[in-house]
Amino acid sequence: MNKSTPISIVVPSYNQGQYLGETLQSLVDQEYPALQVIIQDGGSTDNSITIAEDFVRRHPDMFQLFAEKDAGQADALNRGFARATGTILGFLNSDDTLYPRILHRVVAEVDPARNRYVVMGRSLFIGVNSRYVGVEHPAEYISHFEHLAIWKRGYNTVPQPSVFWHKAVTERVGWLDVNEHHALDYDLFCRFSRHYRFHRIDELFSNYRMHDESKSAQRTEAEVLALSIGVSRKHWGNWFSPLRWRLALSYWAYAKHFHDHARHHARRAEDAFRQRRRGTAILEFLQTLRYSPKMARDRLLYGWLTRKRLPFLRGMVTRDTSYRGQHADGWIGPSFTTRIQVPADAEHLEYQLEHVPQQGHDHFEVQLTLDGAVADRKLLETPGPFTLGVDISALRGKMITIEIRSASYFVPREVMQIEDDRQLSLKIYGSAIKPI
Repeated sequence: MNKSTPISIVVPSYNQGQYLGETLQSLVDQEYPALQVIIQDGGSTDNSITIAEDFVRRHPDMFQLFAEKDAGQADALNRGFARATGTILGFLNSDDTLYPRILHRVVAEVDPARNRYVVMGRSLFIGVNSRYVGVEHPAEYISHFEHLAIWKRGYNTVPQPSVFWHKAVTERVGWLDVNEHHALDYDLFCRFSRHYRFHRIDELFSNYRMHDESKSAQRTEAEVLALSIGVSRKHWGNWFSPLRWRLALSYWAYAKHFHDHARHHARRAEDAFRQRRRGTAILEFLQTLRYSPKMARDRLLYGWLTRKRLPFLRGMVTRDTSYRGQHADGWIGPSFTTRIQVPADAEHLEYQLEHVPQQGHDHFEVQLTLDGAVADRKLLETPGPFTLGVDISALRGKMITIEIRSASYFVPREVMQIEDDRQLSLKIYGSAIKPI
C-alpha cells in the first residue's frame, strides 16, 4: 500500500459528547490526505451532533455525518461500512482516540502481497481525564485456536481501536452481527481469525477509554468472559472438524477444574522436595503432569531450576511472556514494557513497586532497562515496597522504551484457590517523572 491508499474509519456515536471532540480531533491529527471518516449518530440527545457538525464544517473532505436511528452499535457500524469507499478499514468508538499519524504506519503494513490483510498495534487504557491509568490492553495473536479458546486467558487479547484491515477481509467474512451487543468486536475478529492472521506491530496505535458509562465497565470480568465464551462457541464448527474437538476438550478441562487436582499434587510435590523425599516428589510431580503438564512445567520444574540456580535449563522451560502490560489490579508479569515521551523538563523516572512473595517466588533479581540497556537492578529477598529509577535528562523530547524484567513469576491459580491463570511477578503502585 502507498500513502495515497484511501482509508475509511467509522465512528459510531451516541451521547458521548464529552469525548467525541477528542476522538474526532485525533483523526484530524493523522494528517492523512486520503482519509474518510463516517460518523454514524444513532439519535444523540446531548451535544454530540453539534460537535460532529462542527468537524464536518471545518473538514468537509474528511468527515461525513449521518444522524439516523439504528438497532444498536453493530447496526450503526454496518451502516457506516456500507458507505465506506476506502481500501483499508477500521472503526473507532466515540470515546477512544488514535495516536498522531499512526495511519501512515498502517498503510505501510497492510499489504496483501505479503499476506498482511489484518494489522493491530498496541493500546493503552485511559480514564475520563484522558490520562494513562497504568494498564495496557493485551495485544497478542497466536493462532485461530488460541483466539477462540478465550477461557485460557480470561480476556480478549485483540485491542479493537488498534485493528485495521483490507476491505477484502470483510468482503469475505461479512460485517458485524447485529444481534451481538457486548462482544461484537470479538465476534467479528473470530471470523477474521478463521481466514487471516493478525499481524502485530509493536507500536502504540490507540487509547482505549474506561469510564462508568462504557460497556466494559458495566459488567464484571466474569460476565464479560461468559459472554465471550458464548460468542466463541458460534465459531467452533461442526463435530467433523478437528478444531471443534480441540476446543471442546480444552473447555471441558477448564470447566472440570483439572487444575484443582494438579494444584493438590503440586503442593505435595513441593512439600516432599523441601523435606528431601525425592522419590515422593517425583511421584507427585508425575501426578501433577497427568492433570496439567503446564503446571508441572511452570510451577514445579521452573521453580526447582530457579532454586538450583540453573539459568540455562530454566530458560528452556520458561513460559510464554507475551503480555507485557500492567493488569488492572497493578500486577505485572516477568516482562513489563512501555514507551514514554520524555517531557522537556524531565530529570528522573522512578517506578514504585512491591514484592509479594509466594511459594517458589521469594527471592530473585529485577532489572529496569532503558532502550535495552540495564539502568537499575535490585535483588529481592524480603517482601515490601521498593523503587527502580533512571536518569532521563539527556533524552528530553524523545520516545524511550522502558522494560522491567523479573527473573521469577507465579500463577495465582496454581498457588491459591482462585481462577486466575495470569503469570505475575510484581506490583506497580505508581510511576513519576521528576522535573528539574
